[in-house]
Amino acid sequence: MSVPVLSAIVTFHGEGILAHTSLRSYALSRAVARREGVEVQLVLVLDRADPQTRAFVVGHPDLDGSETIVETQVGDLALARNAGVAASRADYICTLDGDDLISTGYFLMHLKEASRLDGRFILHPEMVLSFGMYSAYNWQVDQSGSYYDERALLTVNPWISAAFSTRELYETIPYAACYPRQTGFGYEDWYWNCETIARGVVHRLAWGSAYFYRRKWYGSLNEASHAMKTVIPRTSLFALGRARGEEQSRA
Repeated sequence: MSVPVLSAIVTFHGEGILAHTSLRSYALSRAVARREGVEVQLVLVLDRADPQTRAFVVGHPDLDGSETIVETQVGDLALARNAGVAASRADYICTLDGDDLISTGYFLMHLKEASRLDGRFILHPEMVLSFGMYSAYNWQVDQSGSYYDERALLTVNPWISAAFSTRELYETIPYAACYPRQTGFGYEDWYWNCETIARGVVHRLAWGSAYFYRRKWYGSLNEASHAMKTVIPRTSLFALGRARGEEQSRA
């Protein structure tokens, strides 16, 4: 088996039959990459997955045996993603959710953009199309562009959880567990975005890529977090901002 260029981590919990459609989308994007000579490792993380979800994933007709299936009982999306990182074999890693879809050139477009960048970066899909409970679309924010405002991260997460970066970055800055029902803290990807920016990482876009974000009628972790009025943990991003402000006021 050839060494993969990219490891795509997909987390599953209780998606049921939706996992079938999502895996079909991810496998199609993998097939497009393979036609260009790019091997993609699918890392399928089953975290406390219910029997139906597990059956749809393990028995999916598009799996060819090259995939890595990881079963965990951590009960937290952040830790499930970290488990996927540990099982990944490629130098580049991206994260995906078990009930969403991606454009066919998704993997190739992220790799193409990564080849043009220097330094520490995280890539996000250029466009997000929401479907399900409601329909919408938006272009995500490039940190180097004029629409980016660091202060906005106090109240909103500019990016969805789908992210692409190097193995080194994911290992150096892992996701932090939140357990929102027990702690009142949540939005592990929002918190991770803040922490990476605080450490000098730049969030850019993979131009031409699209992510299809399923807005579920029920069972959404985001909606549950809203209902519980959770907040992100204290982040060093704004501690740094406060320190810079104090320095400027003393100058």
